[in-house]
Amino acid sequence: MTTRQVLVSLFAGVWVGALIVAGWNPIAATALTMDWLVEVVRSPFDTKFILLIMFMGAGAAFIYRSGGILALERWIGDRVDSARESQILTWLIGVFIFFDSYTSTVVTGNATRELSQENRSSREMHAYVLDSTTSPVTTFGPVSNWIGYQVSMVIAGFGALDVTLSELGTTAFGLFLQSIPWNIYCFMAFFMVGFIAITQRFFGPMLDAEWRARKTGRTIREDATPLSDVSQDVGEPSEKNPTLVNFFVPILVLLVVGLVSMWWLGGGYQPDVDIATAFQETDVALGLLYGAFAFMLTGFVGALGFRTMDLETASETIIDGFKTMNIAIAIIVLAWSIGLAAERVGTAQFIVDTMVGSGLPGSFLPLIVFVAAMLIAFTTGTSWGTMAILTPLAIPLGYELVGPSILPVLIGVLFGGAIWGDHSSPISDTTVMSSIFAGSDHIDHVNTQVPFAGTAAGVTVVVLLLYGVGLQSPYVALPLAFVLTAVAVVVLNKVDARRKGLPEVMPSAAAIESGTVDVEAVESGEVDGNNGSHDFLSTVPVAAVVVVVGYLALVFAFATLGG
Repeated sequence: MTTRQVLVSLFAGVWVGALIVAGWNPIAATALTMDWLVEVVRSPFDTKFILLIMFMGAGAAFIYRSGGILALERWIGDRVDSARESQILTWLIGVFIFFDSYTSTVVTGNATRELSQENRSSREMHAYVLDSTTSPVTTFGPVSNWIGYQVSMVIAGFGALDVTLSELGTTAFGLFLQSIPWNIYCFMAFFMVGFIAITQRFFGPMLDAEWRARKTGRTIREDATPLSDVSQDVGEPSEKNPTLVNFFVPILVLLVVGLVSMWWLGGGYQPDVDIATAFQETDVALGLLYGAFAFMLTGFVGALGFRTMDLETASETIIDGFKTMNIAIAIIVLAWSIGLAAERVGTAQFIVDTMVGSGLPGSFLPLIVFVAAMLIAFTTGTSWGTMAILTPLAIPLGYELVGPSILPVLIGVLFGGAIWGDHSSPISDTTVMSSIFAGSDHIDHVNTQVPFAGTAAGVTVVVLLLYGVGLQSPYVALPLAFVLTAVAVVVLNKVDARRKGLPEVMPSAAAIESGTVDVEAVESGEVDGNNGSHDFLSTVPVAAVVVVVGYLALVFAFATLGG
Protein backbone atom coordinates (compact mmCIF):
# COMPACT_ATOMS: atom_id res chain seq x y z
CA MET A 1 0.00 0.00 0.00
CA THR A 2 2.91 2.35 0.68
CA THR A 3 5.10 1.77 -2.35
CA ARG A 4 2.37 0.95 -4.92
CA GLN A 5 5.04 -1.25 -6.50
CA VAL A 6 3.83 -4.84 -6.76
CA LEU A 7 7.22 -6.44 -7.58
CA VAL A 8 9.02 -4.70 -4.71
CA SER A 9 6.17 -5.51 -2.33
CA LEU A 10 5.91 -9.19 -3.28
CA PHE A 11 9.67 -9.62 -2.92
CA ALA A 12 9.55 -7.88 0.46
CA GLY A 13 6.82 -10.28 1.56
CA VAL A 14 8.90 -13.29 0.53
CA TRP A 15 11.98 -11.90 2.27
CA VAL A 16 10.11 -11.18 5.52
CA GLY A 17 8.81 -14.75 5.50
CA ALA A 18 12.37 -15.99 5.05
CA LEU A 19 13.53 -13.65 7.83
CA ILE A 20 11.10 -15.30 10.26
CA VAL A 21 12.14 -18.80 9.23
CA ALA A 22 15.85 -17.86 9.38
CA GLY A 23 15.59 -16.68 12.98
CA TRP A 24 15.75 -12.97 12.08
CA ASN A 25 19.16 -13.27 10.41
CA PRO A 26 18.98 -10.93 7.35
CA ILE A 27 21.86 -12.57 5.47
CA ALA A 28 20.43 -16.06 5.96
CA ALA A 29 16.99 -14.70 5.01
CA THR A 30 18.32 -13.35 1.71
CA ALA A 31 19.95 -16.69 0.92
CA LEU A 32 16.74 -18.54 1.83
CA THR A 33 14.74 -16.17 -0.40
CA MET A 34 16.95 -17.12 -3.33
CA ASP A 35 16.44 -20.80 -2.50
CA TRP A 36 12.67 -20.34 -2.51
CA LEU A 37 12.74 -18.52 -5.86
CA VAL A 38 14.77 -21.36 -7.36
CA GLU A 39 12.49 -23.95 -5.76
CA VAL A 40 9.32 -22.57 -7.34
CA VAL A 41 10.92 -22.11 -10.74
CA ARG A 42 12.28 -25.67 -10.71
CA SER A 43 8.84 -27.14 -9.99
CA PRO A 44 7.81 -29.05 -13.15
CA PHE A 45 4.36 -27.46 -13.19
CA ASP A 46 5.74 -23.95 -12.75
CA THR A 47 8.46 -24.41 -15.36
CA LYS A 48 5.91 -25.52 -17.94
CA PHE A 49 3.75 -22.56 -17.05
CA ILE A 50 6.57 -20.04 -17.55
CA LEU A 51 7.29 -21.50 -20.98
CA LEU A 52 3.64 -21.41 -22.03
CA ILE A 53 3.43 -17.76 -20.95
CA MET A 54 6.36 -16.95 -23.26
CA PHE A 55 4.86 -18.90 -26.17
CA MET A 56 1.53 -17.10 -25.67
CA GLY A 57 3.32 -13.75 -25.88
CA ALA A 58 5.08 -14.75 -29.10
CA GLY A 59 1.89 -16.09 -30.68
CA ALA A 60 0.03 -12.89 -29.85
CA ALA A 61 2.88 -10.84 -31.32
CA PHE A 62 2.49 -12.73 -34.61
CA ILE A 63 -1.27 -12.09 -34.70
CA TYR A 64 -0.62 -8.38 -34.36
CA ARG A 65 2.58 -7.91 -36.36
CA SER A 66 1.74 -10.23 -39.27
CA GLY A 67 -1.19 -8.02 -40.21
CA GLY A 68 -3.97 -10.20 -38.84
CA ILE A 69 -5.26 -7.25 -36.81
CA LEU A 70 -5.01 -4.96 -39.85
CA ALA A 71 -7.05 -7.41 -41.92
CA LEU A 72 -9.67 -7.57 -39.17
CA GLU A 73 -9.92 -3.77 -39.04
CA ARG A 74 -10.44 -3.57 -42.80
CA TRP A 75 -12.96 -6.40 -42.78
CA ILE A 76 -15.19 -4.97 -40.09
CA GLY A 77 -14.67 -1.27 -40.75
CA ASP A 78 -17.51 -0.89 -43.27
CA ARG A 79 -19.91 -3.04 -41.22
CA VAL A 80 -19.81 -0.94 -38.06
CA ASP A 81 -21.15 2.61 -38.24
CA SER A 82 -22.17 3.64 -34.71
CA ALA A 83 -20.67 3.96 -31.24
CA ARG A 84 -23.02 1.24 -30.02
CA GLU A 85 -21.87 -1.24 -32.65
CA SER A 86 -18.20 -0.46 -32.06
CA GLN A 87 -18.67 -1.13 -28.33
CA ILE A 88 -20.45 -4.42 -29.01
CA LEU A 89 -17.74 -5.39 -31.50
CA THR A 90 -14.98 -4.70 -28.94
CA TRP A 91 -16.81 -6.97 -26.47
CA LEU A 92 -17.18 -9.63 -29.15
CA ILE A 93 -13.51 -9.64 -30.20
CA GLY A 94 -12.54 -9.86 -26.52
CA VAL A 95 -14.46 -13.14 -26.33
CA PHE A 96 -12.31 -14.61 -29.11
CA ILE A 97 -9.05 -13.64 -27.35
CA PHE A 98 -9.69 -15.88 -24.34
CA PHE A 99 -6.16 -17.20 -23.84
CA ASP A 100 -4.41 -14.23 -22.15
CA SER A 101 -5.66 -10.94 -20.68
CA TYR A 102 -2.61 -8.90 -21.74
CA THR A 103 -2.90 -10.22 -25.28
CA SER A 104 -6.63 -9.58 -25.37
CA THR A 105 -6.13 -5.98 -24.27
CA VAL A 106 -3.41 -5.36 -26.86
CA VAL A 107 -5.13 -7.12 -29.77
CA THR A 108 -8.69 -5.99 -29.09
CA GLY A 109 -7.68 -2.46 -28.18
CA ASN A 110 -5.64 -1.97 -31.35
CA ALA A 111 -8.30 -3.61 -33.54
CA THR A 112 -11.14 -1.35 -32.44
CA ARG A 113 -9.62 1.89 -31.08
CA GLU A 114 -9.79 3.98 -34.26
CA LEU A 115 -13.20 2.57 -35.16
CA SER A 116 -14.58 3.48 -31.74
CA GLN A 117 -13.28 7.03 -31.96
CA GLU A 118 -14.59 7.52 -35.50
CA ASN A 119 -18.06 6.48 -34.29
CA ARG A 120 -17.91 8.78 -31.25
CA SER A 121 -17.65 6.18 -28.53
CA SER A 122 -15.81 7.71 -25.58
CA ARG A 123 -12.33 6.44 -24.82
CA GLU A 124 -13.50 5.83 -21.27
CA MET A 125 -16.11 3.38 -22.54
CA HIS A 126 -13.59 1.71 -24.84
CA ALA A 127 -11.19 1.22 -21.90
CA TYR A 128 -14.01 -0.18 -19.75
CA VAL A 129 -15.05 -2.72 -22.39
CA LEU A 130 -11.42 -3.85 -22.73
CA ASP A 131 -10.78 -4.09 -19.00
CA SER A 132 -14.01 -5.81 -17.98
CA THR A 133 -14.01 -8.31 -20.84
CA THR A 134 -10.42 -9.57 -20.87
CA SER A 135 -9.90 -10.87 -17.32
CA PRO A 136 -13.32 -12.57 -16.94
CA VAL A 137 -12.96 -14.31 -20.31
CA THR A 138 -9.41 -15.51 -19.68
CA THR A 139 -10.19 -16.70 -16.17
CA PHE A 140 -12.75 -19.15 -17.62
CA GLY A 141 -10.69 -20.21 -20.64
CA PRO A 142 -11.24 -22.91 -21.73
CA VAL A 143 -7.56 -22.63 -22.75
CA SER A 144 -5.61 -19.83 -21.09
CA ASN A 145 -2.55 -19.12 -19.02
CA TRP A 146 -4.90 -17.91 -16.26
CA ILE A 147 -6.24 -21.44 -15.88
CA GLY A 148 -2.74 -22.81 -15.47
CA TYR A 149 -1.96 -20.21 -12.82
CA GLN A 150 -5.23 -20.70 -10.94
CA VAL A 151 -4.72 -24.47 -10.88
CA SER A 152 -1.23 -23.89 -9.48
CA MET A 153 -2.81 -21.77 -6.72
CA VAL A 154 -5.18 -24.62 -5.82
CA ILE A 155 -2.15 -26.93 -5.57
CA ALA A 156 -0.43 -24.36 -3.31
CA GLY A 157 -3.55 -24.19 -1.12
CA PHE A 158 -3.49 -27.93 -0.55
CA GLY A 159 0.19 -27.69 0.34
CA ALA A 160 -0.92 -26.26 3.69
CA LEU A 161 -3.35 -29.15 4.36
CA ASP A 162 -2.67 -32.59 5.76
CA VAL A 163 -5.20 -34.08 3.34
CA THR A 164 -4.35 -34.56 -0.34
CA LEU A 165 -6.48 -33.96 -3.42
CA SER A 166 -6.42 -37.66 -4.28
CA GLU A 167 -7.82 -38.48 -0.84
CA LEU A 168 -10.76 -36.20 -1.66
CA GLY A 169 -11.28 -38.01 -4.96
CA THR A 170 -10.49 -35.02 -7.16
CA THR A 171 -7.62 -33.06 -8.73
CA ALA A 172 -6.59 -29.40 -8.66
CA PHE A 173 -7.93 -28.98 -12.19
CA GLY A 174 -11.17 -30.76 -11.31
CA LEU A 175 -11.65 -28.48 -8.32
CA PHE A 176 -11.01 -25.43 -10.48
CA LEU A 177 -13.66 -26.61 -12.96
CA GLN A 178 -16.18 -27.01 -10.14
CA SER A 179 -15.43 -23.45 -9.00
CA ILE A 180 -16.36 -21.80 -12.32
CA PRO A 181 -20.13 -21.41 -11.63
CA TRP A 182 -19.27 -19.70 -8.33
CA ASN A 183 -17.09 -17.02 -9.93
CA ILE A 184 -20.16 -14.82 -9.87
CA TYR A 185 -18.37 -11.47 -10.09
CA CYS A 186 -16.61 -12.35 -13.34
CA PHE A 187 -19.83 -13.53 -14.95
CA MET A 188 -21.60 -10.33 -13.89
CA ALA A 189 -18.75 -8.05 -15.01
CA PHE A 190 -18.66 -9.73 -18.42
CA PHE A 191 -22.46 -9.67 -18.72
CA MET A 192 -22.67 -5.98 -17.77
CA VAL A 193 -20.33 -4.96 -20.59
CA GLY A 194 -22.59 -6.51 -23.21
CA PHE A 195 -25.84 -5.45 -21.54
CA ILE A 196 -24.76 -1.81 -21.26
CA ALA A 197 -23.32 -1.72 -24.79
CA ILE A 198 -26.44 -3.27 -26.35
CA THR A 199 -29.02 -1.26 -24.39
CA GLN A 200 -26.93 1.96 -24.27
CA ARG A 201 -28.00 2.53 -20.67
CA PHE A 202 -25.14 4.26 -18.84
CA PHE A 203 -24.85 5.70 -15.35
CA GLY A 204 -22.26 7.44 -13.21
CA PRO A 205 -19.39 9.36 -14.87
CA MET A 206 -19.70 7.12 -17.94
CA LEU A 207 -23.08 8.67 -18.74
CA ASP A 208 -21.45 12.11 -18.91
CA ALA A 209 -18.51 10.79 -20.96
CA GLU A 210 -20.77 9.16 -23.54
CA TRP A 211 -23.02 12.23 -23.85
CA ARG A 212 -19.92 14.42 -24.37
CA ALA A 213 -18.60 12.09 -27.09
CA ARG A 214 -21.94 11.79 -28.94
CA LYS A 215 -22.81 15.47 -28.74
CA THR A 216 -19.43 17.10 -29.44
CA GLY A 217 -17.33 14.33 -30.99
CA ARG A 218 -14.71 14.75 -28.23
CA THR A 219 -13.99 11.15 -27.30
CA ILE A 220 -11.71 12.29 -24.48
CA ARG A 221 -12.17 15.01 -21.85
CA GLU A 222 -10.77 18.34 -23.02
CA ASP A 223 -7.97 18.65 -20.44
CA ALA A 224 -7.35 14.91 -20.08
CA THR A 225 -3.97 13.25 -20.59
CA PRO A 226 -4.22 10.00 -22.56
CA LEU A 227 -1.64 7.31 -21.89
CA SER A 228 0.66 6.63 -24.81
CA ASP A 229 0.32 3.53 -26.99
CA VAL A 230 3.06 0.96 -26.40
CA SER A 231 2.48 -1.13 -29.51
CA GLN A 232 6.13 -0.47 -30.33
CA ASP A 233 6.89 -3.45 -28.07
CA VAL A 234 6.15 -5.74 -31.00
CA GLY A 235 6.42 -3.28 -33.91
CA GLU A 236 3.85 -1.99 -36.35
CA PRO A 237 1.54 -4.44 -38.17
CA SER A 238 2.72 -5.54 -41.59
CA GLU A 239 1.07 -3.96 -44.64
CA LYS A 240 2.23 -6.84 -46.84
CA ASN A 241 -0.74 -9.03 -47.72
CA PRO A 242 -2.63 -8.83 -44.39
CA THR A 243 -5.12 -11.69 -44.10
CA LEU A 244 -7.78 -12.84 -41.66
CA VAL A 245 -6.18 -16.29 -41.74
CA ASN A 246 -3.35 -14.92 -39.59
CA PHE A 247 -5.90 -13.76 -37.01
CA PHE A 248 -8.33 -16.67 -36.75
CA VAL A 249 -6.24 -19.76 -37.53
CA PRO A 250 -3.64 -19.38 -34.71
CA ILE A 251 -6.46 -18.92 -32.18
CA LEU A 252 -8.32 -21.97 -33.55
CA VAL A 253 -5.13 -24.05 -33.41
CA LEU A 254 -4.50 -22.95 -29.81
CA LEU A 255 -7.99 -24.05 -28.79
CA VAL A 256 -7.95 -27.38 -30.62
CA VAL A 257 -4.40 -28.41 -29.71
CA GLY A 258 -4.82 -27.30 -26.09
CA LEU A 259 -8.07 -29.18 -25.51
CA VAL A 260 -7.03 -32.30 -27.42
CA SER A 261 -3.69 -32.37 -25.59
CA MET A 262 -5.36 -32.16 -22.20
CA TRP A 263 -7.80 -34.89 -23.20
CA TRP A 264 -4.95 -37.13 -24.46
CA LEU A 265 -2.67 -36.53 -21.45
CA GLY A 266 -5.56 -37.47 -19.17
CA GLY A 267 -5.87 -40.83 -20.91
CA GLY A 268 -8.94 -39.89 -22.95
CA TYR A 269 -7.80 -42.09 -25.83
CA GLN A 270 -8.26 -45.17 -23.64
CA PRO A 271 -11.64 -46.87 -24.13
CA ASP A 272 -12.44 -47.03 -20.40
CA VAL A 273 -11.73 -43.31 -19.70
CA ASP A 274 -14.57 -40.83 -20.26
CA ILE A 275 -14.06 -37.17 -21.15
CA ALA A 276 -14.70 -35.83 -17.64
CA THR A 277 -12.19 -38.22 -16.08
CA ALA A 278 -9.61 -37.40 -18.75
CA PHE A 279 -9.82 -33.68 -18.05
CA GLN A 280 -9.66 -34.18 -14.29
CA GLU A 281 -6.61 -36.44 -14.50
CA THR A 282 -4.74 -34.45 -17.16
CA ASP A 283 -1.47 -32.53 -16.87
CA VAL A 284 -3.07 -29.14 -17.47
CA ALA A 285 0.22 -27.22 -17.65
CA LEU A 286 1.69 -29.56 -20.26
CA GLY A 287 -1.53 -29.55 -22.31
CA LEU A 288 -1.62 -25.75 -22.30
CA LEU A 289 2.09 -25.69 -23.16
CA TYR A 290 1.49 -27.81 -26.25
CA GLY A 291 -1.37 -25.51 -27.26
CA ALA A 292 0.71 -22.36 -26.71
CA PHE A 293 3.61 -23.75 -28.77
CA ALA A 294 1.22 -24.65 -31.60
CA PHE A 295 -0.23 -21.13 -31.33
CA MET A 296 3.21 -19.54 -31.75
CA LEU A 297 4.25 -21.97 -34.50
CA THR A 298 1.06 -21.35 -36.50
CA GLY A 299 1.64 -17.59 -36.29
CA PHE A 300 5.24 -18.07 -37.44
CA VAL A 301 4.27 -20.29 -40.39
CA GLY A 302 1.40 -17.97 -41.38
CA ALA A 303 3.66 -14.92 -41.34
CA LEU A 304 6.17 -16.63 -43.63
CA GLY A 305 3.60 -18.44 -45.77
CA PHE A 306 1.67 -15.29 -46.65
CA ARG A 307 4.96 -13.32 -46.98
CA THR A 308 3.89 -10.71 -44.46
CA MET A 309 7.41 -10.75 -42.99
CA ASP A 310 10.78 -12.29 -43.77
CA LEU A 311 12.57 -14.88 -41.65
CA GLU A 312 14.64 -12.30 -39.77
CA THR A 313 11.60 -10.23 -38.83
CA ALA A 314 9.67 -13.35 -37.82
CA SER A 315 12.53 -14.42 -35.55
CA GLU A 316 12.63 -10.95 -33.98
CA THR A 317 8.87 -11.14 -33.42
CA ILE A 318 9.31 -14.26 -31.30
CA ILE A 319 11.81 -12.45 -29.06
CA ASP A 320 9.65 -9.32 -28.89
CA GLY A 321 6.67 -11.49 -27.92
CA PHE A 322 8.72 -13.06 -25.13
CA LYS A 323 9.61 -9.56 -23.87
CA THR A 324 5.95 -8.54 -23.54
CA MET A 325 5.55 -11.24 -20.88
CA ASN A 326 8.56 -10.28 -18.71
CA ILE A 327 6.56 -8.37 -16.10
CA ALA A 328 3.90 -11.07 -15.97
CA ILE A 329 6.55 -13.76 -15.39
CA ALA A 330 8.21 -11.71 -12.65
CA ILE A 331 4.88 -11.29 -10.85
CA ILE A 332 4.08 -14.98 -11.25
CA VAL A 333 7.40 -16.20 -9.81
CA LEU A 334 7.14 -13.85 -6.82
CA ALA A 335 3.48 -14.77 -6.31
CA TRP A 336 4.41 -18.46 -6.16
CA SER A 337 7.24 -17.61 -3.78
CA ILE A 338 5.07 -15.64 -1.34
CA GLY A 339 2.66 -18.57 -1.29
CA LEU A 340 5.58 -20.82 -0.38
CA ALA A 341 6.72 -18.33 2.28
CA ALA A 342 3.25 -18.28 3.84
CA GLU A 343 3.29 -22.08 3.91
CA ARG A 344 6.73 -22.26 5.57
CA VAL A 345 5.92 -19.80 8.36
CA GLY A 346 2.58 -21.49 9.10
CA THR A 347 0.30 -18.58 8.17
CA ALA A 348 -2.50 -20.83 7.01
CA GLN A 349 -2.57 -22.93 10.17
CA PHE A 350 -2.57 -19.80 12.35
CA ILE A 351 -5.52 -18.29 10.43
CA VAL A 352 -7.38 -21.61 10.51
CA ASP A 353 -6.91 -22.04 14.26
CA THR A 354 -8.05 -18.46 14.94
CA MET A 355 -11.13 -18.65 12.71
CA VAL A 356 -12.18 -22.11 13.84
CA GLY A 357 -12.02 -20.95 17.44
CA SER A 358 -14.02 -17.79 16.73
CA GLY A 359 -17.32 -19.58 16.09
CA LEU A 360 -17.70 -18.04 12.64
CA PRO A 361 -20.58 -19.65 10.69
CA GLY A 362 -18.91 -21.49 7.84
CA SER A 363 -21.68 -20.59 5.40
CA PHE A 364 -20.62 -16.93 5.49
CA LEU A 365 -16.98 -17.72 4.78
CA PRO A 366 -17.36 -17.19 0.98
CA LEU A 367 -18.55 -13.62 1.60
CA ILE A 368 -15.58 -12.92 3.90
CA VAL A 369 -13.11 -14.38 1.40
CA PHE A 370 -14.67 -12.38 -1.45
CA VAL A 371 -14.39 -9.08 0.45
CA ALA A 372 -10.84 -9.88 1.60
CA ALA A 373 -9.80 -10.62 -1.99
CA MET A 374 -11.37 -7.34 -3.15
CA LEU A 375 -9.48 -5.29 -0.57
CA ILE A 376 -6.11 -6.96 -1.11
CA ALA A 377 -6.33 -6.74 -4.91
CA PHE A 378 -7.44 -3.11 -4.78
CA THR A 379 -4.58 -2.02 -2.55
CA THR A 380 -1.90 -4.07 -4.30
CA GLY A 381 -3.15 -3.79 -7.88
CA THR A 382 -2.63 -7.46 -8.73
CA SER A 383 -5.22 -10.20 -8.97
CA TRP A 384 -2.57 -12.91 -9.35
CA GLY A 385 -0.69 -11.69 -6.29
CA THR A 386 -3.96 -11.68 -4.33
CA MET A 387 -4.67 -15.26 -5.39
CA ALA A 388 -1.20 -16.23 -4.21
CA ILE A 389 -1.75 -14.61 -0.81
CA LEU A 390 -5.27 -15.83 -0.09
CA THR A 391 -5.60 -19.28 -1.69
CA PRO A 392 -3.20 -20.97 0.77
CA LEU A 393 -5.30 -19.45 3.57
CA ALA A 394 -8.83 -19.92 2.22
CA ILE A 395 -8.56 -23.60 1.27
CA PRO A 396 -7.36 -24.89 4.69
CA LEU A 397 -9.80 -22.58 6.47
CA GLY A 398 -12.77 -23.77 4.41
CA TYR A 399 -11.81 -27.41 4.79
CA GLU A 400 -11.50 -27.15 8.59
CA LEU A 401 -14.64 -25.04 9.13
CA VAL A 402 -17.03 -26.71 6.69
CA GLY A 403 -15.40 -29.51 4.72
CA PRO A 404 -14.53 -30.20 1.08
CA SER A 405 -17.99 -29.18 -0.20
CA ILE A 406 -17.26 -25.47 0.28
CA LEU A 407 -13.89 -25.48 -1.51
CA PRO A 408 -15.24 -24.84 -5.07
CA VAL A 409 -17.30 -21.93 -3.72
CA LEU A 410 -14.31 -20.36 -1.94
CA ILE A 411 -12.07 -20.74 -4.97
CA GLY A 412 -14.65 -19.18 -7.30
CA VAL A 413 -15.40 -16.17 -5.10
CA LEU A 414 -11.72 -15.66 -4.27
CA PHE A 415 -10.75 -15.48 -7.93
CA GLY A 416 -13.69 -13.16 -8.63
CA GLY A 417 -12.86 -10.82 -5.74
CA ALA A 418 -9.25 -10.65 -6.89
CA ILE A 419 -10.36 -9.60 -10.38
CA TRP A 420 -12.70 -6.93 -8.95
CA GLY A 421 -9.64 -5.37 -7.32
CA ASP A 422 -7.84 -5.56 -10.65
CA HIS A 423 -10.74 -3.73 -12.32
CA SER A 424 -11.00 -1.00 -9.70
CA SER A 425 -7.41 -0.34 -8.66
CA PRO A 426 -5.60 2.52 -10.41
CA ILE A 427 -2.29 0.68 -9.91
CA SER A 428 -3.44 -2.54 -11.58
CA ASP A 429 -1.35 -3.48 -14.62
CA THR A 430 -4.38 -4.58 -16.65
CA THR A 431 -6.21 -1.34 -15.79
CA VAL A 432 -3.20 0.68 -16.95
CA MET A 433 -2.95 -1.38 -20.14
CA SER A 434 -6.63 -0.83 -20.88
CA SER A 435 -6.10 2.93 -20.58
CA ILE A 436 -3.06 2.71 -22.86
CA PHE A 437 -4.66 0.73 -25.67
CA ALA A 438 -7.91 2.71 -25.54
CA GLY A 439 -5.97 5.99 -25.56
CA SER A 440 -7.84 7.03 -22.41
CA ASP A 441 -6.87 9.24 -19.51
CA HIS A 442 -6.04 6.68 -16.84
CA ILE A 443 -7.88 8.29 -13.91
CA ASP A 444 -10.91 8.91 -16.13
CA HIS A 445 -10.91 5.20 -16.97
CA VAL A 446 -10.77 4.24 -13.28
CA ASN A 447 -13.47 6.75 -12.27
CA THR A 448 -15.89 5.60 -14.97
CA GLN A 449 -15.30 1.88 -14.45
CA VAL A 450 -15.55 1.73 -10.65
CA PRO A 451 -19.37 2.28 -10.51
CA PHE A 452 -19.85 -0.55 -13.00
CA ALA A 453 -17.45 -2.89 -11.19
CA GLY A 454 -19.07 -1.91 -7.91
CA THR A 455 -22.52 -2.85 -9.26
CA ALA A 456 -21.33 -6.34 -10.26
CA ALA A 457 -19.61 -6.73 -6.89
CA GLY A 458 -22.73 -5.56 -5.04
CA VAL A 459 -24.83 -8.21 -6.75
CA THR A 460 -22.20 -10.80 -5.83
CA VAL A 461 -22.35 -9.73 -2.17
CA VAL A 462 -26.15 -10.09 -2.17
CA VAL A 463 -25.93 -13.60 -3.64
CA LEU A 464 -23.25 -14.61 -1.11
CA LEU A 465 -25.43 -13.31 1.74
CA LEU A 466 -28.20 -15.54 0.39
CA TYR A 467 -25.67 -18.38 0.25
CA GLY A 468 -25.00 -17.81 3.94
CA VAL A 469 -28.67 -18.32 4.78
CA GLY A 470 -29.14 -21.40 2.61
CA LEU A 471 -29.15 -20.62 -1.14
CA GLN A 472 -26.29 -22.94 -2.00
CA SER A 473 -26.99 -24.12 -5.55
CA PRO A 474 -25.00 -22.30 -8.27
CA TYR A 475 -27.72 -23.14 -10.79
CA VAL A 476 -30.12 -20.97 -8.78
CA ALA A 477 -27.63 -18.36 -7.55
CA LEU A 478 -26.11 -17.56 -10.95
CA PRO A 479 -29.38 -16.96 -12.88
CA LEU A 480 -30.59 -14.85 -9.96
CA ALA A 481 -27.40 -12.80 -10.18
CA PHE A 482 -27.97 -12.16 -13.90
CA VAL A 483 -31.49 -10.88 -13.20
CA LEU A 484 -30.37 -8.69 -10.29
CA THR A 485 -27.56 -7.21 -12.41
CA ALA A 486 -29.89 -6.31 -15.30
CA VAL A 487 -32.38 -4.72 -12.89
CA ALA A 488 -29.62 -2.81 -11.10
CA VAL A 489 -28.26 -1.38 -14.37
CA VAL A 490 -31.69 -0.22 -15.54
CA VAL A 491 -32.60 1.33 -12.16
CA LEU A 492 -29.25 3.11 -11.73
CA ASN A 493 -29.44 4.35 -15.31
CA LYS A 494 -32.95 5.78 -14.86
CA VAL A 495 -32.10 7.47 -11.55
CA ASP A 496 -28.83 8.98 -12.76
CA ALA A 497 -30.15 10.09 -16.17
CA ARG A 498 -33.12 11.86 -14.58
CA ARG A 499 -30.86 13.48 -11.98
CA LYS A 500 -28.55 14.83 -14.70
CA GLY A 501 -31.27 15.62 -17.23
CA LEU A 502 -29.76 13.35 -19.88
CA PRO A 503 -31.33 10.63 -22.07
CA GLU A 504 -31.74 7.25 -20.41
CA VAL A 505 -30.95 5.47 -23.67
CA MET A 506 -27.94 7.17 -25.23
CA PRO A 507 -28.71 8.28 -28.79
CA SER A 508 -26.31 7.75 -31.68
CA ALA A 509 -24.15 10.55 -33.02
CA ALA A 510 -26.12 10.35 -36.29
CA ALA A 511 -29.41 10.93 -34.46
CA ILE A 512 -27.97 14.00 -32.77
CA GLU A 513 -26.47 15.41 -35.98
CA SER A 514 -29.69 14.86 -37.96
CA GLY A 515 -31.79 16.64 -35.35
CA THR A 516 -33.79 13.53 -34.45
CA VAL A 517 -32.59 14.13 -30.91
CA ASP A 518 -32.90 17.79 -29.89
CA VAL A 519 -29.74 18.62 -27.92
CA GLU A 520 -31.03 22.03 -26.81
CA ALA A 521 -34.20 20.45 -25.48
CA VAL A 522 -32.20 17.84 -23.57
CA GLU A 523 -29.90 20.43 -22.02
CA SER A 524 -32.89 22.58 -21.01
CA GLY A 525 -34.38 19.64 -19.16
CA GLU A 526 -36.84 18.36 -21.77
CA VAL A 527 -35.57 14.78 -21.93
CA ASP A 528 -38.86 13.12 -22.85
CA GLY A 529 -38.89 12.05 -26.48
CA ASN A 530 -35.11 12.47 -26.81
CA ASN A 531 -34.02 9.00 -25.80
CA GLY A 532 -32.06 7.05 -28.37
CA SER A 533 -33.64 4.32 -30.44
CA HIS A 534 -31.63 1.27 -31.45
CA ASP A 535 -32.29 -1.81 -33.56
CA PHE A 536 -31.80 -4.87 -31.36
CA LEU A 537 -32.05 -7.23 -34.33
CA SER A 538 -29.29 -5.69 -36.44
CA THR A 539 -26.31 -7.81 -37.46
CA VAL A 540 -23.71 -6.78 -34.86
CA PRO A 541 -25.77 -7.23 -31.64
CA VAL A 542 -27.35 -10.46 -32.89
CA ALA A 543 -23.95 -11.88 -33.86
CA ALA A 544 -22.53 -10.85 -30.50
CA VAL A 545 -25.34 -12.49 -28.52
CA VAL A 546 -25.07 -15.71 -30.54
CA VAL A 547 -21.29 -15.90 -30.07
CA VAL A 548 -21.47 -15.06 -26.35
CA VAL A 549 -24.21 -17.63 -25.70
CA GLY A 550 -22.07 -20.19 -27.54
CA TYR A 551 -19.03 -19.19 -25.50
CA LEU A 552 -20.90 -19.46 -22.19
CA ALA A 553 -22.29 -22.86 -23.24
CA LEU A 554 -18.70 -23.97 -23.89
CA VAL A 555 -17.60 -22.65 -20.49
CA PHE A 556 -20.38 -24.47 -18.63
CA ALA A 557 -19.78 -27.66 -20.61
CA PHE A 558 -16.13 -27.30 -19.62
CA ALA A 559 -17.13 -26.77 -15.97
CA THR A 560 -19.23 -29.97 -15.90
CA LEU A 561 -16.05 -31.97 -16.58
CA GLY A 562 -15.03 -31.26 -12.99
CA GLY A 563 -18.09 -32.98 -11.57
